[in-house]
Amino acid sequence: MTIEAPPSVIPPKKYCDVTGLEAPYVDPKSRLRYHNVEVYELIKTFGPGVDQIYLSLRGAHTTLK
Repeated sequence: MTIEAPPSVIPPKKYCDVTGLEAPYVDPKSRLRYHNVEVYELIKTFGPGVDQIYLSLRGAHTTLK
């Protein structure tokens, strides 16, 4: 038995890089997705390179050569 269906027209959900909850916001500086103001305040306190670690977990990190 196989189930065949066309691709979904519903956009995929985006999740917070810190909490794993749905993320309606993106920090323009670090490109991290966040769930609410409390998580954004936490993201602003991250040191250099921490944002790249979170982005690498999502597979969206930048490698500089």
